[in-house]
Amino acid sequence: MEVSGRVGWAGWCCSVLPHSAGAGPDWTVVFKTVLREGVRRSAPPRCQLPDTTPVGGQVFHTSMDGPTHYKLDPRRTASYVHRLFHVDRHTGAVTVKRPLDCSGTFYSNPVTLWLEAWSERNGAPLDYATVPIRFILSGNACRHHAAVLEREVTSWVDTAALSLPLPDPDPTDPDQLCVRRSQVILRIPDLLPRSLRKCKLEYTSVSDHRVTVEIHGGDLVSLFDTCLTGVTRVKLGLRILCSDLRAPYEHDLMLVLHSAAAAGEEGHMRRIRRQMQSAAPYFERPLETAHVLEETDRGTAVTTLTATDPENGPLSYSIEALRDARSQRMFEIDPSSGLVSTRTSLDRELISIHYFKVKAVDKTSSPPRSATTTLQINVDDANDHPPVFEREEYDTSIRESISVGSTVLTVRATDQDVGPNADLRYTILNPTGANEAFRIDPKSGELSTRLPLDREAHSHYTLTIQAEDQGPTQYRRTATTQVIMNILDENDNYPQFTERTYTVEVPEDISAAASPVIAHIQASDDDSGKNGQVRYAIIGGNTAGHFNIDGLSGEVRVAAPLDHETNRHYRLVIRSQDGGSPPRSNTTQLLVNVRDVNDNTPRFYTPLFQETVQENAPVGFSIVRVQAFDNDADDNSLLVYSIEGGGENLPVEVEETTGWVVTRRDLDREENHHYHFTVVARDHGDPPQSASATVILQIQDQNDNDPVFSPKNYEVSVSESDYPGTPVVTVTATDKDENPRLHYAITSGNERGRFSITAQNGRGLISLAQPLDYKQERKYILTVTATDSGGRYDTATVYVNVSDANTYPPQFENTPYSATIFEDQPVGSTVIMVAASDGDTGENARITYSLSGETVPEFVIHPSTGAITTTKPLDREAQGGYLLTVTARDNGTPQLSDTTDVEITVVDVNDNSPVFSEASYRTTVPEDASKGTSVIQIKASDADSGINGRVRYTFDGGNDGRGAFSVDETSGIIRTTRQLDREAVDKYHLVALAVDNGAPEKSSSVTVTVDVEDVNDNPPLFKTDRIQLYITENSPVGSTVGEVRAEDPDVGANAHIQYSIIGGPDQQNFSMVAHPSEGRAELVTRVDLDYESPKKKYQLYVRATSAPLRSDIPVTVHVVDINDNAPVLTDFRIIFNNFNNHFPVGPIGRVPATDADVMDQVSSPPRLYEDIRQCGVEG
Repeated sequence: MEVSGRVGWAGWCCSVLPHSAGAGPDWTVVFKTVLREGVRRSAPPRCQLPDTTPVGGQVFHTSMDGPTHYKLDPRRTASYVHRLFHVDRHTGAVTVKRPLDCSGTFYSNPVTLWLEAWSERNGAPLDYATVPIRFILSGNACRHHAAVLEREVTSWVDTAALSLPLPDPDPTDPDQLCVRRSQVILRIPDLLPRSLRKCKLEYTSVSDHRVTVEIHGGDLVSLFDTCLTGVTRVKLGLRILCSDLRAPYEHDLMLVLHSAAAAGEEGHMRRIRRQMQSAAPYFERPLETAHVLEETDRGTAVTTLTATDPENGPLSYSIEALRDARSQRMFEIDPSSGLVSTRTSLDRELISIHYFKVKAVDKTSSPPRSATTTLQINVDDANDHPPVFEREEYDTSIRESISVGSTVLTVRATDQDVGPNADLRYTILNPTGANEAFRIDPKSGELSTRLPLDREAHSHYTLTIQAEDQGPTQYRRTATTQVIMNILDENDNYPQFTERTYTVEVPEDISAAASPVIAHIQASDDDSGKNGQVRYAIIGGNTAGHFNIDGLSGEVRVAAPLDHETNRHYRLVIRSQDGGSPPRSNTTQLLVNVRDVNDNTPRFYTPLFQETVQENAPVGFSIVRVQAFDNDADDNSLLVYSIEGGGENLPVEVEETTGWVVTRRDLDREENHHYHFTVVARDHGDPPQSASATVILQIQDQNDNDPVFSPKNYEVSVSESDYPGTPVVTVTATDKDENPRLHYAITSGNERGRFSITAQNGRGLISLAQPLDYKQERKYILTVTATDSGGRYDTATVYVNVSDANTYPPQFENTPYSATIFEDQPVGSTVIMVAASDGDTGENARITYSLSGETVPEFVIHPSTGAITTTKPLDREAQGGYLLTVTARDNGTPQLSDTTDVEITVVDVNDNSPVFSEASYRTTVPEDASKGTSVIQIKASDADSGINGRVRYTFDGGNDGRGAFSVDETSGIIRTTRQLDREAVDKYHLVALAVDNGAPEKSSSVTVTVDVEDVNDNPPLFKTDRIQLYITENSPVGSTVGEVRAEDPDVGANAHIQYSIIGGPDQQNFSMVAHPSEGRAELVTRVDLDYESPKKKYQLYVRATSAPLRSDIPVTVHVVDINDNAPVLTDFRIIFNNFNNHFPVGPIGRVPATDADVMDQVSSPPRLYEDIRQCGVEG
């Protein structure tokens, strides 16, 4: 060891015994060291470069471990150097570009190059470096001052700076790196340029007490367990001795240690460079942002940019447009203050953002240093553009049945401005009147209905929509557009007849074969298209099929012959129905009156009338009534009687209206005792019809005995339904005269000529002459006279009680009937009351109602009131409607009846909840399914109808897998809304709801279990980015270094992991022992490990494979030092030169004792100092 210093006392030799501070054995070393006077540190020469070096010749190779790019630092390297030398961008090789000159005439000698090296890839061991290189140019032109140059250069000590990202940050604190005692931090020789790697290094100093350099391998190691935080700077002093240099030279190495986690941060490299390079101007931020309002005056101040010069030099500012050259003409910067201002009026719509490179230059430095930043100028909007609608006019069609709140269309306007100036609000300018049916969302422009629509009231709407921006109130701009809406028809109107009831009269002899039109039924429907097309049908009163109707025109025609005498009136129920879906209908009545025609001939009650008359019968004596009847009506039934035949002197005549044959002159039995003639009855029809009967009169002699009735009083009942000619009662009178010929006559009480009496076999047969009417007369008191031919007579009283006949059938008042009932009405609820009327009285008019046709157990009808009530609960879902046939019967004999249909519609109520087709659903979906993948379709049905049965689907609250799934509310298809991850959630329990639209709503829920199928989408993962293992030196081969374990979030076969060593410079020194059942592997040694060797840290790569996925991780094995080396003390000599009576006090040098164990600190025992002291006393 050489110790510099100058002392003035004589020396001698001593032996010393140093002791190691470690735990190893003590061993004695005898060493000698000579302390020489006047020795100083040698000055390091630099590289000498002959000026005869050819162009293209390589003079230095800067290639380093890590950097991928090399260049000359333009800030620290003079411009002429760039003309002399070239640095390969990728290898760092320095070559000569032009002939060199060492004279110093054209440029200075020596030449200094500052090289920058950096890496653009993460994980590089060296991410940035600045390396100084000095070339002393030699040659014939500079031989005379070569020694001077060498002395000057050797006085300089250069510093190279290296930025080193340290791996393995503490996961809890990425900015902190914790190392163990004796752990290798980095290997210093590996950091040097390639041209210096064969040089010998001596380490003279370390600036940080926490670390040291292990001299055998040149490793920077930790002296004890410690943590490095933030950016740590360690300055190393080096003495470098290369084979091609005459003497070693000194160099400083600045190591800037920082966390690898921060290497990827924005601005990291810039901060490192600033700390490593000489001070240059800099802006605080890489991007400055400013705002200016468009259309402002020229010269408007925008912003002031200020750079900082650590050396406080004056700065000059300039700007350069980056993206658009037009920006350069619009802004300027004050070179002194950095004030940026406008040069012209701006238009945001022309250029909304301007980008400039702002440069600050320190011209006082040589070469000048500069800083740049980017300036972004945002031109703020002025409200100078009105809104513009996409269309000048919108035209759409909507159905009148659209529900309130439904969207009709969305209008959209755009505004070239931005911000509030382009924030548009929509309004309806003509919202009154019919347009009140609409409203518009002021933000979205969504036009929707706010009132129900009716096409029949308004089929066309025209709205004026305004779009207004939200700029300052006084500067707001607007635009308008027209929205024209045509309302499409829905079948919401019933057909309407032109008359409530139609009446027509038809002659009974109308020809049915010609199908004549007797009436024209007309109905109109306010709807349009098929909804307004009406069809007609006869649905009641046409039981015998006498009529039909044309379904399109409504013409009613006769289909079968009519007979006034059978049926005088018809009440037809006609329905008009439109073509909508579902159709709507209405009904009316057509009353058809059948007009009588003279199609019946008169008929006598008997074709032969025989009568006797006394010859003393006075003139005008009524002999016999020859009566006929006619089934026609009115004038067609009025009869006129006349006599045909019988000779010219016939003593009798017939009364034209009554048919009585009366004497017109005195009879003379001696003249003629027998008369035979014909009585003709002729009606008033056109043409008239007639019939005849034969009358035989016998003239008898007179007698002197009065006829006698026995009994005197008769009582009899007769039905009003009996036909004329029906015998009522026979009265009998007797005459004691010989061969009496009695004549019977009704002399009183025969109102309206309802009865007639004829003599038959000496008796008087009272018969009906005209139909009876119980409503007009219920009782007749007839006086019957029996007169003999001599004019003698007797009377009898006949009491005729008219009994009501069942002549009128019941008739329903409104037919057919229709009614509605809600399905939730309780049993016993009255649905409808039917009513029929009967023109009869008494029992004949007492009506009993009953249900006929198919049995409908859900309903019953009250026999007296006609009230139809429910007998069972109704369920519209089981049967939505019923058609009942109701019969009304009177209690006459025979019974007469009428029937009608009652259509009962069961109205739905929301009494059924939706029912899912499955009690629960379960499905699977692979975890790599794309967004929107259909997972499963759930289906629910609702037995209700209409909106009550319309089902929509949703999820119950948050049971949608935390937003992982969505359900289509219409189809029930469940889809993924994002990418699934089985490793995060392997199973979803969704709760889906089916909700109807009833009021109140009913819903049901179902559980949908979605199992996420695993796919091998996760590689095995290590818990850290790299693995640090530690093993003490001298461990035997096959020792376990540590455990390697990865985890695979997948399951099953996808989670099986295989471990292997795949690379690294030291992979051959280790092997992997797998433990598949435990999911781990052990790293074991294959070589002996020695900390004092150059290899203290081993690098390899381990792979964890779950085919086909894998993960690689770097593994660092640190060899831990143990005290396995004894201290070494070489011989040394101490020479003291001292003055008389003056002995030096204090340290005089360092004992050259070393220990190969870097953790051990060598110390001398107290005895050494005692020996030295004693030597000094003796000397």
